[in-house]
Amino acid sequence: MPALSAVDLAMFLLETRERPFNVGPLILIDPPARQRGAFADKLVARMLQRPAGPPFNERLHTPRIGLPTLEEVAGFDPARHVHRITLKGPATQAKLFERICTLHQKPLARSRPLWDLYVFDGLEGGQVALYAKVHHGIIDGRTFVKVIANWLAATPTERTVRAIWEGVPRPAPSAAARAPLTAQLRGALDKAAGAALTAAAVVRMFGEQTLNALGTGSADTLMLPFTDIPKVLKGRPSTKRTFAYCMLPLAELQALGKAHGATVNDVLLTTLDIALARYLHELGTDADKPLVTAMPVALARAKGGNNFAILQFPLGEPGKSPAARLAQIRTHTAAVKSVVKRESSETVMLFTTLVHGIPALLEKLGVKNRIALSNLIVSNPFGLAEKRYLMGAPVVLALPLPLINPGQMLNVTAATGDDQLQVSFLAIPSAVPHVDKLAHYTSEAFEALKLALSVAASATGASRARATGTKRRGAQGKA
Repeated sequence: MPALSAVDLAMFLLETRERPFNVGPLILIDPPARQRGAFADKLVARMLQRPAGPPFNERLHTPRIGLPTLEEVAGFDPARHVHRITLKGPATQAKLFERICTLHQKPLARSRPLWDLYVFDGLEGGQVALYAKVHHGIIDGRTFVKVIANWLAATPTERTVRAIWEGVPRPAPSAAARAPLTAQLRGALDKAAGAALTAAAVVRMFGEQTLNALGTGSADTLMLPFTDIPKVLKGRPSTKRTFAYCMLPLAELQALGKAHGATVNDVLLTTLDIALARYLHELGTDADKPLVTAMPVALARAKGGNNFAILQFPLGEPGKSPAARLAQIRTHTAAVKSVVKRESSETVMLFTTLVHGIPALLEKLGVKNRIALSNLIVSNPFGLAEKRYLMGAPVVLALPLPLINPGQMLNVTAATGDDQLQVSFLAIPSAVPHVDKLAHYTSEAFEALKLALSVAASATGASRARATGTKRRGAQGKA
């Protein structure tokens, strides 16, 4: 039985009706005109011929003594998890998103494998949509990308139609798992000692963050949790969700980052920072200090279903130029990378579990005066680097449907789709109204960032040219 990591367990223990831990892709495909009438039904029939693999053929097993694990379901039939829906229409994307948000907010039953797939037709233009809902406690973002990459074909002529529930192969049991009982007992003692060291490392991390908050610590550390969070994008937990998206040109993001010594993620964060400043100003709730974002970070050395930590850092200072915001964000993301590099995976995962468990626990207990850990969460779990197809039809969109963590009201998740960065916005509408505006402002913010950095680069170049000319004239005068 696959063991669950500390992050996995937290997702099951802290889940509530208002905070379901559901994630999944929304795939929009465009069938050929001659096939549109029966395309969705044929697709479902072809997919149901495929076998189920982990974690899609596993359910949660909670023993009386010991920690929960995942166990394989004998004779599992994926047909019970596949739902065909024809929308009244032709339905717009807005209607599709509204229906999906209704499905996305409902928790999955734990008595069976933790996923469902919905196949929609009746959309404008004859398009077909597939939305999968999977509990985040059994799969992380990077693994989900692998699952989707295996599901969708790389060419339109691919004859095999695969299904999302084929999953990904699990690694073979470790030597430790096959060892004699005495060796396993010795391993358990080693783990206990390791857990004590991990706990001590987390205490040290909090100490470093406290010193940093007091202005006496190192710059290469995280901000102290629950401090310096602007009082914006706040609200009460709710089962309501709204969804929007925008597309950013990937090649331009990469070029802009390369020209300024930044990553694509740094450029995305700066773009969002500019868009959020405009959005909050329109709401009349300007931030008086840098917005704080949470960011999932993949941990290659960790074990368990979810190999990541979620760490917090500030964005750019209000009123600063786009170039200054980018420079500040680069500094903050570099500090996060430094912490992840020098700390063990187990340490940062335990840190994540403890820090995020506090607002989740307070919400679960119904405490009215809740504390904020960040203003939003921004994730970028890579994606699909080339055009994809399903049963010969091109994939138009492959949008990530994230979750909204306790203590937060907005999740922004980006994923590569061919030559575009697809950016999804999932919000609780009472705290983040008209999230479609924020998506639109993000597209415009990227254009503004490109222009501002171009102007700044031109001004710097002109200044250097003037300085060089002055030096030459001075040297000529002396001569």
